[in-house]
Amino acid sequence: MHDDSRIERIMLNASKSRIRSDEPLRLDVSFSVDGRIRSVFNRETWLYAYDNHDNVFRVKYTITLKASERGRSIEPITFLRKASLYWSRDPTIEPYPPEKKVWVMIVIDGDSILPRSVEEAQSLLFDVNRVIDTFSLGRVLGRGIHDVYAEVKASWGKHTYTDAKELRARSDSVSIELL
Repeated sequence: MHDDSRIERIMLNASKSRIRSDEPLRLDVSFSVDGRIRSVFNRETWLYAYDNHDNVFRVKYTITLKASERGRSIEPITFLRKASLYWSRDPTIEPYPPEKKVWVMIVIDGDSILPRSVEEAQSLLFDVNRVIDTFSLGRVLGRGIHDVYAEVKASWGKHTYTDAKELRARSDSVSIELL
């Protein structure tokens, strides 16, 4: 089974390009997991997995902010997204053939979300937009101009429809001047 899963469209944006070393900086990191894992995460797969007692899919994401010079890193941020498969009796989920009553609930940061479509479920699980407020940039990097980038990892375990996998990607750098 060929797996072309990958991290795409990774972006890093900073709220400011110049800050005092004691000032917080807001960074926005966004990316998507695409390829085979996204395409197989669909209603037919959910039904097959549910029938095989494979009812929970977890994706672990790690974002590490790094400075280009000497690879200094700022504390990594790790978080999970979870998809739980369940037997649904919701008549509003379309299409609703009687033999396919398995649906998915996505858990993001402790909030349970019932998507209205397969595409919405895929987006909730595999599209990430994370705001990071960092107060330690000045302490870690010191004064001067620094090129900062985000290193992103996504990983999941083996399931009836996929093997275990870890993906890595890196954003372009943004220049931050610490005064």
